[in-house]
Amino acid sequence: MQLKTRVFELSNGKYRNLSGLAQAMGISVPHIYRVRQGRCGINRKFIVGAVKAFPQYKLDDLFYVVPEGERKESSLSLMSSRADKVIKLREADLSYAEIGRRLGMTREWARQIVRGKPSRQKPPLRSRVMLTASDVAQLLGLHPNTVRRWNEKGILKSYRIGSRGDRRFRRKDIDGFLNQGEM
Repeated sequence: MQLKTRVFELSNGKYRNLSGLAQAMGISVPHIYRVRQGRCGINRKFIVGAVKAFPQYKLDDLFYVVPEGERKESSLSLMSSRADKVIKLREADLSYAEIGRRLGMTREWARQIVRGKPSRQKPPLRSRVMLTASDVAQLLGLHPNTVRRWNEKGILKSYRIGSRGDRRFRRKDIDGFLNQGEM
């Protein structure tokens, strides 16, 4: 079973935006967004804050339990339903700013959804020739600081690029390092 909330539905008429709701609940704005997107569960602090922000409602009005079978939609379907809402609101001649306020997003994000701007995505690690310390750490199952330390000790070879001297590792060198360990 999973605990769900009606706080966001109830806040539309009472609070101007999610920032106002977060302030009334006494929790951070990022926490509000994580709970709303389903990336974070509802904890005790969120429950106490909801009761504080909505004193006229009972606990049963603010929260409900979802059985295991109906647990969650996939994040893809949640995003598409949100995009559908944005498009319908825009067709109703609402401004991007108003759509953002209603759905808890920036007006620029709403504009990008309507215009269909594709999101930037990194290419998969397999296809990249030069890797960052974080990429190498992910491949080797290490912390990025360990990768940097191994580079300073000469265990891994890197190249410095740009005016800041950022480290980049050749994919061929990392593959050779991994093959060397298998022998």
